Amino acid sequence: MKKIGFIVFILSNLFLSGQNLVPNPSFEIYTACPSGDFQIELATPWFSPNATTLAQKASYFNTCATNSIFAIPYFDGTDYRQPHTGNAFGGNLWSYTPGNNNLRKYITTSLTNSLVTNNYYYISFYASTFLRGFKYAINNLGAYVSAGVPYNSNPNAVLNYTPQIIKYGNPIINDTINWIKIDGIYLANGNENYITIGNFMDDINTDTAFIGSGFYGASNYYIDDVSVINISTPQWQYRDTSVVIGDSVLIGPAISGLNVNWFTMSNAFIKNAPGIYVKPTTTTSYQATETFNSVVYNHTVTVTVLITKTNEYDKLQNSIMLFPNPTPNNFTISNLAESSQLKVDITDTHGNLYSTELITPTNNKATIKTNLTNGVYFVSITDTVSGLKTIKKLIVQK
Repeated sequence: MKKIGFIVFILSNLFLSGQNLVPNPSFEIYTACPSGDFQIELATPWFSPNATTLAQKASYFNTCATNSIFAIPYFDGTDYRQPHTGNAFGGNLWSYTPGNNNLRKYITTSLTNSLVTNNYYYISFYASTFLRGFKYAINNLGAYVSAGVPYNSNPNAVLNYTPQIIKYGNPIINDTINWIKIDGIYLANGNENYITIGNFMDDINTDTAFIGSGFYGASNYYIDDVSVINISTPQWQYRDTSVVIGDSVLIGPAISGLNVNWFTMSNAFIKNAPGIYVKPTTTTSYQATETFNSVVYNHTVTVTVLITKTNEYDKLQNSIMLFPNPTPNNFTISNLAESSQLKVDITDTHGNLYSTELITPTNNKATIKTNLTNGVYFVSITDTVSGLKTIKKLIVQK
C-alpha cells in the first residue's frame, strides 16, 4: 500500500509569499518506510543522478523506519539528529573521499515548474554533518539548478558543474549539532527544471575540518527543507547587533548573490558584498545600498560595542566554565566571584533570547535550570556591578 506523509515546510527568518517549486521539499511524502541504505527514491520524486547501481544512491531517513539506522531520531552514541522540520530527511551524501577517486553522491528532483528567464529566485536548503563513522566536514556544499538532469559518464563521480547556490563565504559546514542554512539568490536563464545538491568540486579543491574519529576518512551530509521560490522584492533584513570590544561581527543578510554596497556614515566606500565583518571600537553605524531587481534599497545597521576592561575581560573569559557541556538539561557555571550578582542570558545561534535571570554565586558557582531542546546556545554572563561580560557556548544534547 502506498503511504503518504504530510508536508511540513517552514521558511525561518524569511516571509516569502511565492510558491515553492520543489516538490516534497522536506522529504515527508514517501512510498514506503526506509528499511535499508540507498533508498532516497522512496521520498518521491527525489533520486540520485548519475547512479547506475543501488550502492551509488543516497539514503532516506524517516520516523516510520523500523531499522534503527534509518529511523529518526538517529542516535549511535556520537550522532544525534532530528529533522529540521517534519519527520524525515535525505542523506548519505558522500562529499569528500580522499583515496577513493572523488566518489560523490547527490540528490536531485524535478521542479514543479521551469524557471522563468530573468526572474529572481530565492534558493535554500539545510545541511547537517553526518557523523556516523565520518571524520571530516567540508566547504563547497551547494545547489545547482539546470535544464535537465546533470550527468557524468563516470558513475558515482564528481558532477562537473558550477553550483549557483553556495553559503556566503563558502565556509566549511562543520556544526555537528544544528542544521545550517545554505541559501542564495539566482537570476534564471530560463527553462531550468531540476535542482541537485552536493559537492561539485573534487577532493583536491575541497577544504576540510576534522570533526570525529570515525573509520571513514571522508565527509557525508544530511539534507532537509529545500526551496526554490520566485521573488521580486527583498525579503531579508538588515539587523542591528552588538559585539564585545576586540571582537568582529558579520552584518548584513549574508545571502549569496546579492548586490550590496557598504559605506561608513560619512559615505566612505567599504566593500561590495551581501555581508561584511566589522570590528568597531565604539558603537558605530554603517550604510548598505542594495540593488535588487533594478530597484535601490537603503539600510542602516548599528553595531553596539559592549565596553569592558580588556585585561579583566580576558581573565573572566578564560576562568569561567560551564559543566557538563554538552548537557542534557541543567548546567553549572563555575569559577565565579563570590560577591558578584550576575545576569545570565541564554540565546540560540540566531540571537533569539530563551531566558534571563539574576543569580548570586554560592561557593563560586551557580546552577542554571533549563528546558532547552537539542542544539547550540550562547550563555551571556554579565557582572551587574563591574559591567564585565563573557559569552560561553553551551551544547544541549539529550
